[in-house]
Amino acid sequence: MTTVLLVIRMVSWGTAFKKGAIIFLWGIVWTIIYLVFLGIAAVLGFAMFIGTQTLSEALTVAIGGFVVVVIGTIIYAILMLATIVKITMESTLEEAKK
Repeated sequence: MTTVLLVIRMVSWGTAFKKGAIIFLWGIVWTIIYLVFLGIAAVLGFAMFIGTQTLSEALTVAIGGFVVVVIGTIIYAILMLATIVKITMESTLEEAKK
């Protein structure tokens, strides 16, 4: 009868901290890009809102602005999740090669 010994190596705290810091820094980058996008959308939406003549035009601008914010938020969330998956997969591959 043969006994197989399986050795599982855990990732060190230093490596985990480095990967966490990379994810955090990319999160800051995506947040800055997202806030710039929202700022531009807000300024353009406000400028268009001031130029409206009727209630229906104002409502159309408000709904359009809301749609732009929702789409931007969805893109931001996808970018954050993609960053987490990418860094996690890279670190898993690095550990598997060791």
